[in-house]
Amino acid sequence: MRFFFIQLSDTQLGMAATLSGAGNPKRAEMLARGLCPPEFEETTGFAYETERYEKAVAAANRLRPAFVVITGDLVQDPEDLAQVAELRRITALLDDDIPIHLAPGNCDVDNTPTPESLALYRERFGDDNYSFDHGGVHFVVFNTGIAFDPSCAPGEWDAQLEFLRSDLGGAMGRRIVAFGHHPLFGYSPADPDSHMVIPTERRRVLLDLFAEHGVEAMFAGHWHKNAGGAAGGFRMVISGPVGVPLGDDPSGIRIVEVHDSGLQCAYHGFDDLPGAVNVRDIP
Repeated sequence: MRFFFIQLSDTQLGMAATLSGAGNPKRAEMLARGLCPPEFEETTGFAYETERYEKAVAAANRLRPAFVVITGDLVQDPEDLAQVAELRRITALLDDDIPIHLAPGNCDVDNTPTPESLALYRERFGDDNYSFDHGGVHFVVFNTGIAFDPSCAPGEWDAQLEFLRSDLGGAMGRRIVAFGHHPLFGYSPADPDSHMVIPTERRRVLLDLFAEHGVEAMFAGHWHKNAGGAAGGFRMVISGPVGVPLGDDPSGIRIVEVHDSGLQCAYHGFDDLPGAVNVRDIP
């Protein structure tokens, strides 16, 4: 089996406008949390993110991946219908023969999901916990917002675990790769709890479940920069954003090659996209 897919994350239409202006309280909040968003002029709308998401879709149409996955934070404000409409418009530019798979982020279902926020996402985009197969590999997508904080969504964490146990159990003996917005950890399974990772209590449950079923890797976003670590044979890969970067990594995409012997991936800024992807055997 040899193929590649493209991971996009944090398209987040409207984020630049949210962080624009020196006196913006949201910007001050982000700086206080140790994040360093770029200096934006006073701006409204989502032209910043539109330009970059269109570049990502154009790159996918040119490179011809097996599929595209967006690991959450599709828009900045799910109540802003203009943001949602622009997301749909650009997504529709992807060639019809390239499947696209979506995962919700904290901006899509709130930092603490509620029955209402989950229902709105599911009405617009479909299931938030699901799986699909390609090239002999089983891919599972799950709503990490529920794992991050299920306190206002009664029954959702238990339902998610039931789904994962059933789905992963049915894929035993096959290669399995997971997608979600929040990473389980950034550098080590012992990472302290923070707004950047799934809390330890539920992280341990998921790591044990993934280890039991041989999940090979998980691809996430949320950090708006690249990071990652490992736990035994499991790889945690965090990818930078299509939209606003919050670190040294530029806006861009991740190309993931799937080989018989493993996964090989690289993040590419929009000024450093390859001319083609030729998936060859890993030496």
